[in-house]
Amino acid sequence: MDSGSYLPYKTLVAWANAGSDQEFINRIQAFSNKSFALDILRIGFNGLRADPDTDPVANPLGEDVAPGWHKIVEDRSPIQIVKDPITLDRSAPPTSGGNYVSLDAIVTDIKMNLIIESERENPDLVALIGADLIGADATSLMNRIDRPTEKVAAQLINREVGGLKAYSPPYFKPGCVTVTSLWNLHHYVQQGTEMRKAEWVDDRKRFENNYLRMAGYAVEYDELYGSFDNITAVA
Repeated sequence: MDSGSYLPYKTLVAWANAGSDQEFINRIQAFSNKSFALDILRIGFNGLRADPDTDPVANPLGEDVAPGWHKIVEDRSPIQIVKDPITLDRSAPPTSGGNYVSLDAIVTDIKMNLIIESERENPDLVALIGADLIGADATSLMNRIDRPTEKVAAQLINREVGGLKAYSPPYFKPGCVTVTSLWNLHHYVQQGTEMRKAEWVDDRKRFENNYLRMAGYAVEYDELYGSFDNITAVA
């Protein structure tokens, strides 16, 4: 895997004049580390395969870099990934056709039917939810609440979904809800393969930082990973 980040000249100048030399170095390092971490998440949630030659234009989410966590479970334990169309619609009662009135109901269903019974009450379980579903569910909820005090209470309650801590990670798949533990998702780097290069590139007038390594993803327990990945929110 090859990750890269860059800072344009005008940003470097602004940072260089906004503090001490050490603060300047720290800002550059923090920016690069964040960029590399986001690369890991982007491929981890969206990676489908490892092509000999990757194409970032055709595969902007790193689909061709490496199989990510979701793809690993899908290939190895397809029963853990529900691909049937599901509708999130607060305005309609649930039916046998795959409708749910809330994200709470979806998360609870995943936990009770896709997570192994012995781990359903594991306090490490979390809900990973696509930003589109979080937004649609929150908007629908707020539109049905009139009083400010109730809106505050709803916002506090929304920190958990289905009794689990909820996250909407960067680059997480739209229309997807996954229940797992964070420690169940691994990213490994082969020892002795890491190479870093940071330099000012005069032709492009920017500071570039590259991180090359042999790396891959792993899911420790498939039975601790359950997902609905074809959810449509109805306004």
